Amino acid sequence: MSDSPVPPPSASPPFGHPKADVILRSSDNVDFRVFQLFLSLASPFFETLFDLPQPSGETSADTETIDGLPVIPMSEDSKTLDALLRFCYPCTLAEDPILHGFRDIFNVLEAAKKYSLDAIEKRVCRALIDSEVLE
Repeated sequence: MSDSPVPPPSASPPFGHPKADVILRSSDNVDFRVFQLFLSLASPFFETLFDLPQPSGETSADTETIDGLPVIPMSEDSKTLDALLRFCYPCTLAEDPILHGFRDIFNVLEAAKKYSLDAIEKRVCRALIDSEVLE
């Protein structure tokens, strides 16, 4: 039996693209391979994050990489992160998620606020108003 660590599971498409340039890891250890450009265009938070100087090879011992891509730990679970990222991606790559239940809507709304995703926050609020959850 091998002692090598088992890599975290990967998210469902489109978040496994081989040309992605960063990995976001959910709090429940699911890896989302994403494009910095899409997230930067959707959020000033991500734009600033990706513009920060990256650690050099000597100081990056604490920075995990997979296939040469930096891994950024996120506090959101994979269900919330999947929905949030689908809102950030172009509609040709990912349709807006269907949010089921008040808890899902609330979690995505909180994440949208946290990451300054104003347009997505408005869309999620509309989903809450139009949702069958309120019935």
